[in-house]
Amino acid sequence: MRRPLTTFAAVAVTTLSALVGTGQAAHGRAVTGTYSTGGTQAWRPLPTVRVGDDSGGPVDATVVADPAATRQQYAGVGFSLDETSVSNLWKLTPAEREKAVRLLVDPERGAGLDRFRLTIGSPDLIEHLPFWSLDDLPAGVTEDFGLKHFSVRRDIDLHIIDTIKLIQRYNPRATFFASAWSAPAWMKTNNRFTGEVALRPGSTTEHYQVGKLRDDCIDVFARYYVKFVQAYARHGIRVDALTLLNEPGMDVVYPAMDISVAQQQKLALAIKRELRAARLDTQLYVHDFNFWDWRDPNSTATKNYHRIFEDAPDGSVTGAQVRAAADGIAFHPYWGDPGVMRDARKETGKPVHVTETSDLAPSTVLDDFRLDASSYVLWAQTTDQDGGTLHWTPARDNDIDWEQVGATTKWPNRLVKVNTVTKDFTVRDELYGLGQFAKYLAPGDVRLESSATENGVGNVVFRSRKGGYVAVLGNGTGSDSRVRVVVGGQKFVVTVPADSFATYRWKGQDSRG
Repeated sequence: MRRPLTTFAAVAVTTLSALVGTGQAAHGRAVTGTYSTGGTQAWRPLPTVRVGDDSGGPVDATVVADPAATRQQYAGVGFSLDETSVSNLWKLTPAEREKAVRLLVDPERGAGLDRFRLTIGSPDLIEHLPFWSLDDLPAGVTEDFGLKHFSVRRDIDLHIIDTIKLIQRYNPRATFFASAWSAPAWMKTNNRFTGEVALRPGSTTEHYQVGKLRDDCIDVFARYYVKFVQAYARHGIRVDALTLLNEPGMDVVYPAMDISVAQQQKLALAIKRELRAARLDTQLYVHDFNFWDWRDPNSTATKNYHRIFEDAPDGSVTGAQVRAAADGIAFHPYWGDPGVMRDARKETGKPVHVTETSDLAPSTVLDDFRLDASSYVLWAQTTDQDGGTLHWTPARDNDIDWEQVGATTKWPNRLVKVNTVTKDFTVRDELYGLGQFAKYLAPGDVRLESSATENGVGNVVFRSRKGGYVAVLGNGTGSDSRVRVVVGGQKFVVTVPADSFATYRWKGQDSRG
């Protein structure tokens, strides 16, 4: 059962008044907690309190969650395994590399990050040129509809698969999804894997992506995706989801491709058809682009990719068919209103995911979860001590000097900094706040509708798949805050340290573990 947010907000005060005086079957159950303010105060234990511990005195904030008002399932918090990030991890000594990965992903001794983005061929961020697809052709060969030249050899040689294995060792519950930035060059209208841009007719400032997916290559591109999933499965890696294409139509010169709404519809159906034929249950996320590109009622320039769920004008595809093929909607946050996630989920019934972001703030994770995001995945989070070892440019120059780009482009202050001289690493303080989510939540946990931020204290509350509850509270004030938590017939009061994220866990009345 789901209740509209407005309805929930209207009854929250009444619900609190009723529950505070309720006798509790779970009275006395232990509520355990940890908190983080950064690396010096990381996942520290908090005093245990008991369900029912509430003198009724004044508090700084109250969190009310309704077990009957369920929202989205948690799917994970993590980062991308782009070639630049992997390359830098492999500049560490073996011992330091294991230490880094364990700190990032181990749910017992580290942050427990558990959701990872793979790239199908080269993304827009690599250290080692040239950019590549998984079906590059030898000289004299112009097409490969049988995909005889398909290979993940470069994924092996660049240690991407080795890194996944290391993650799996320290976090067996880790999950992986994958995105392509472009089809192989021979599947495109301009026979070019990297992007190619041109000025829009009549404009001196607006560009468009020249390279488009060939209509006759929609089916083979779908088979290309399935071969990737199968190739990784042979290495013991389950890819549980694919995105339709990373940022379709971006006017950039790094790997990119345009696919129209009509092509997106046909490609979605083709991918699902090929997955079924291969007896794979891999999910498919559509869009994989900005909030703005899905829909923006205040703009006439938005791509309005929500039209993928409408009937094709020529009658070749119905919106119902595409809805059946799509298992989720993927978003990036670089332009637009994040509230579109809640709208998209409400309108389509599909889970929504943040599949790429550079925002490390745990407060944004909390906010996005409250807007129904099931997952939150960071993009390209490991560079060297100078913020380098990458090839990325915003320039619209089809003849760009990629060697020069690699020598001059810097992305400092990512999550992990590898010192290539001393062969060690450091991490940013935000990792520990991210861990307050990932360490304690698990796929299948379901978020409950809960009351809004009060006096600087934000919250998300989940019912765990084992029947208990997990509440993540963010105290954005400079003082410790007393917080009353009320979930169903259970209530207690905790003190959330200043400028921290804290996670509390307790067994519910119907707990199975």
